[in-house]
Amino acid sequence: MMKLSARTVHTSRYPVLIGEGALDQFRKELKQYRKQKSKLFILTDANTLRFCLPELLSFIPELEAATKLNIDGGEEMKSLRTAEYLWKELVSQQADRNSLLINLGGGVVTDLGGYVASAFHRGIDTIHIPTSLISQIDAAIGSKTGVNVDMLKNQVGSFFAPHGVFVWPGFLSTLPSEQVRSGLAEVAKTALIRDEQFWRWLSRKRVKQILEIPFTDSFWKDLLLKTIRIKLEIVRHDPFERNIRKLLNFGHTIGHAIESLALRRETPVLHGEAVAAGMVCEGFLSVGQAGLDPHELDGVREWILDGFGKLPLLQEDESVRIDMMRHDKKNREQEIRFTLLSRIGQGRINQVCAAEQISEAFGKYYTL
Repeated sequence: MMKLSARTVHTSRYPVLIGEGALDQFRKELKQYRKQKSKLFILTDANTLRFCLPELLSFIPELEAATKLNIDGGEEMKSLRTAEYLWKELVSQQADRNSLLINLGGGVVTDLGGYVASAFHRGIDTIHIPTSLISQIDAAIGSKTGVNVDMLKNQVGSFFAPHGVFVWPGFLSTLPSEQVRSGLAEVAKTALIRDEQFWRWLSRKRVKQILEIPFTDSFWKDLLLKTIRIKLEIVRHDPFERNIRKLLNFGHTIGHAIESLALRRETPVLHGEAVAAGMVCEGFLSVGQAGLDPHELDGVREWILDGFGKLPLLQEDESVRIDMMRHDKKNREQEIRFTLLSRIGQGRINQVCAAEQISEAFGKYYTL
């Protein structure tokens, strides 16, 4: 088995440690936390409680004494109701301002746990130990927290930096392949908006081939490092999403609308599946609005459809999806704004598209 050392990517506010040695480093830092903190809490969901917490405790048995908080799995748990439940649990367990909340899980756990920590006693320290590919390369990175409201994605939240993020690739082996595949959509998005060479490197392999690579292979550490470094570079320049950080929303304006409608109808789709469909549709918009070469789009579209398939979007839902897009946080003055591609590796933010243009993009998706 290949042993990958931990690599630290420094941010202006907190370290992100990536690699096989990440949990060893966390164990060293935990000695200080145990001296400084009044109480330690670990937040898990049903899946990470079963599959990831035992792995974490095998590395760091000192965490056996931490108080465990658990929620059910699924995007529907990312709600104000769940946040209130966790705040009440913290109160009942006598948490105070000097407590530490460790979030062990995917994007739902790190988004929710970060938000809970940001508001409890006006902010307690938190650590992210992301266990899914999406959380390792996106959700746990960048200091965004949030919950959904009325099944609309991330309507309430805060910018709240953790004290550290510890990315151990070994957790990926606990995931079903469809969850890893979902994360690859976020990897592709990151490459497409910022790094053409990264996209060429990634797209040389089909998604199916990538999923067959053992997680001990250096490919996964390279993938994590490339993706996380791009996101941190963007976040460092724009921590509060006023400008360049909007690049990271490529595929998400339409993707979030698809995901939100599916949640509302209790037929959820994976985040990466929705983003993949969103990138194809927003790719069509990019050709007409941002000057993307149609031949470049063909290559992107073929890779995405080969890896993620095509979602069965209904034309009769189109007006509902477009209405949901009007709730996107990037919008101004009722305009629907997108991040689009002017070329591979170069995103363009604040692109206003009319409902007729969006409808035309959906029309092209239906007929693929």
